[in-house]
Amino acid sequence: MAYANTTAFEFLGKTVSFEYVRHIQITEQSSIDFREKVSGVITNIFLSLNSEPEISINDGDFYSLSDLINFTVS
Repeated sequence: MAYANTTAFEFLGKTVSFEYVRHIQITEQSSIDFREKVSGVITNIFLSLNSEPEISINDGDFYSLSDLINFTVS
């Protein structure tokens, strides 16, 4: 866990890009999944004892590091 947090801190201020699968529940029986391409500067890092580190891009939404696909640092 300490290593994962150290790695997350190293990303702060870096320009990154990745894909994220967003799951939207429409009704109890139907939902939509779609891939969203995200890129920008990591401006915030959220750490918790009970979950994965999360990052925020350009002060926007937070994303769990474990949910990111094709993560690259520019």
